[in-house]
Formats: sequence, structure tokens, C-alpha cells
Amino acid sequence: MMTDAFDRDLARLASLVPPDALNDLECRVASAIEPGALAGEGVSLRGIALAGGAALLLGLTGGGVMAGRIEAKARPVALVALDARLAPSTLLLGR
Repeated sequence: MMTDAFDRDLARLASLVPPDALNDLECRVASAIEPGALAGEGVSLRGIALAGGAALLLGLTGGGVMAGRIEAKARPVALVALDARLAPSTLLLGR
């Protein structure tokens, strides 16, 4: 007794038989990829060094920017006229 339209549609999809064209799809995709994978087999040391250097520079730059933002937020702000008799939790509630 599925009354939800989504459940009804899922049940209908589950009852369908997949088309025959999907039977060898995985083999066809693997055979299409294989020749291209063999052409670029070698990994160069220069490429690895270039990628590592770029990642290092990106990390240093991002870290420097974040450190500057954190430092800017950490500067103390002058609090004016706090009632010291109230607990901090009541100050947050505005009472």
C-alpha cells in the first residue's frame, strides 16, 4: 500500500528490465580508456616537483591569509559599561 508518489515511482523502476545495451557497457568503456592510459604511462620527476612546489606555495599563501584574518579578529575590543554584578550568561541574554 504505497501511497507516496516517490515510492510508487521507485517500485515501477525496480520492476523494469534493463536494456540489453547495458550488458557489455563496462567492457566497452574499459577498452576505450585502455589505449589512452598506455600512452601516458610515464610520470616525470619534473612534473611531480612542479606540482609539489605549486601546492607548497598555495598552502603558504592560504595559511598567511588565514593567519592575518585570525589576528585581525583576535584584537581586543573595548567593552563599555559592563555590569559586573551580573553573570556572563545573563549578559548574553540581554537581561
